[in-house]
Amino acid sequence: MQARAFVLIAVLALAIGVLWLARKDQRPAAFASPTPTPAPAVTAALPSPTASPTPSPGAPAERRTTVILPWESEPTPSPTGPEEEPTVRPGPSPTPETPECVAVSYSAGVVPGTLGGVLVDIRAENHCGRDLGPLDVWFWVGGYRNGELVQSVRGHPFDPIQRDGEGKATIVLPGSIDWYDRIEVRVIVPGAS
Repeated sequence: MQARAFVLIAVLALAIGVLWLARKDQRPAAFASPTPTPAPAVTAALPSPTASPTPSPGAPAERRTTVILPWESEPTPSPTGPEEEPTVRPGPSPTPETPECVAVSYSAGVVPGTLGGVLVDIRAENHCGRDLGPLDVWFWVGGYRNGELVQSVRGHPFDPIQRDGEGKATIVLPGSIDWYDRIEVRVIVPGAS
């Protein structure tokens, strides 16, 4: 690639030198400015063709052409090759938080054989695009009476929940099922207070 550039530069320099020497030896001829010819008028009838006189051969006219070549210097290549920028690989797409991608449904009932406990069966659907371990999914269960939170507990499933699969968890909320007006279940971020 460098050899081609040097050959091209040498040929251009030689051509410029030859043109300069040829121009130095000869004086430029005076150029006559061209006279504008009037546009032919459009007439209704076309004239009949007439024979035009043939020009007599005279002394051959000398014609010249001037060529101007733009010259831009090229940067000198460095002795080492250009450094290649490392290709940036896209990082993994951010995964949504567990509360954003786990859907829950639940049912509440009485704990058999005990008084003062509400059994909350939770069914969780994993839409996170990854497997979730037991400690990746936490549930908050709250009992409300007269619109106010009375009791809340937290828990998690004992088994992992596969990608696009379902998991189960059972949490006992202290109190009587007929004492609460409403029971609510939410998925929370692990370690949230």
